[in-house]
Formats: sequence, structure tokens, C-alpha cells
Amino acid sequence: MWNNLKFMDLNKNEILSNTIKMKPIKHLFLKNTLLLFCVLLLANCKTYLAPSYNQTIIDKSTEATTETFLFLAEIAGGTNEESFSRRENTYNSLISKFETLNLLAKARPIPSNKTTEHINNLLAERNSPTSSSDYPSAFAFNRIVENLVKMKEKDQSSGLSPIVIETFKGEIKIFLDQAVTYESFLKR
Repeated sequence: MWNNLKFMDLNKNEILSNTIKMKPIKHLFLKNTLLLFCVLLLANCKTYLAPSYNQTIIDKSTEATTETFLFLAEIAGGTNEESFSRRENTYNSLISKFETLNLLAKARPIPSNKTTEHINNLLAERNSPTSSSDYPSAFAFNRIVENLVKMKEKDQSSGLSPIVIETFKGEIKIFLDQAVTYESFLKR
């Protein structure tokens, strides 16, 4: 009978031994499952600091840029106020295209989150401009409109000399570069 009990004790010890060995395996499995779940959860979290890409803005800005440079090339030799009426429609067309681009750029929602707020606070502490309701492209499109309006007014009142046209072209080119660069960056 004692032999029988010892046999049962051995089996009991073996069972306990195997159970103890299984606990770390079970614990490791649960730990890895939890870790995988956390990684998948965090992989789906995103912080948006910029608006989403809009191909329409790129297409329209490319078209408006081409028309602007074509117009500037046509008048590069200078203009006079007597012939302004022939250019007025071109000015109006270009101004309306860039106003439309400004509107499209501003129409996108601005991401608002703690990261953006933190960045704005840091910029404010350094007296730097903070992220406002305008994206860089909207700001640039607005400045292009302002330059075209000034150019139109000057052309209408006294005509434009080649150096004045080059000055306006340089200013417009800077803002076109800013707008196109920012919008292209959003494509990532």
C-alpha cells in the first residue's frame, strides 16, 4: 500500500512541477499578447500638425502659376496706362484664381491638439509667430493676391517699367514657392 501511495505522491509532485512550469509560459503568453495589443493600439494613434493633402489645390496652383508667369513674360518689356484695358481681364482672372486658392487652403480644418498647443506656447515664449488660422499656403496665396492688386493699380495709373515688373515678379515668385512647397510637403 505504501508503494501505491509513493507512486501517487510522485505523480502529484510531477503534476505540481509541470503546473509550475506552465505558469511562466502562460504568464509570458499573456504578457506578449498585451504588448502586441498596445503596439497595435499606438500604431493607430496619430497626431496631425498639418492639414490633409488636397490634389485640387496643387492642380489649380500649378495652372495659376503658369498663367501668372506667362502674363509676366508678356509684359516684361513694360506697360503704359493707355493699353491697360487690354490687360485688365488678365489681372482679374489671376486675382480670382489666387483668391480661390486662398479660400480652398483656408477651408481645410486646422488640427487642434496638445502637441500644436505646446508648439504654439513655445513659439509665443520666443516672440515668434504662432500657428494661426492660416496655413503657410493660404498666407502665401493671400500675399500673391495683394501683389497682383497693387500691380494692377500701378499699371492702371501710370503703367509699369521693366524693373517694377521684375520686382513684382520676384515677390510673387517667393510666395508661389512657399505655397507650392507647403502643399507638396503635405503629400508625404
